[in-house]
Amino acid sequence: MPGVLEGNDLSHLSLRDKRMSDKKVKVLESTPSQSQVLGQVSSQRCQSTAFSEAPLEKTLLVDMKAEAYRLGANALGAVTLTQRGAVGEGCWNIFTASADMLVVE
Repeated sequence: MPGVLEGNDLSHLSLRDKRMSDKKVKVLESTPSQSQVLGQVSSQRCQSTAFSEAPLEKTLLVDMKAEAYRLGANALGAVTLTQRGAVGEGCWNIFTASADMLVVE
C-alpha cells in the first residue's frame, strides 16, 4: 500500500528522535482530569504478505510517540489498536493505532 510503512522498520526516525520521544512521552492507562488534549495521533503499518513480519504494538507506539513529541505532547491516552485485512490494497493486513495526544502537568 503506497505511503504506509511496512513491518517494524524504524529507519525513518533518527536515533535521537526515538530516544527523546521514548523518554519524554508516556503511555497512560487513563486520561488524567488535569490534562490538555492536543488532538489525535495515529500510525498505520502494512504486513505485505502472510509470511512477512507483522508490525508489533511497540512499533506503532514508537511511531505515535515520536509524532506526539514533535507536536509538544508529553503523554498518550486512549490508545486503540486495530488490524484489518487489506489484500485489495496491496497489504495482507493493515495494523492501525490511534491515541489522544496529551499535555499532563
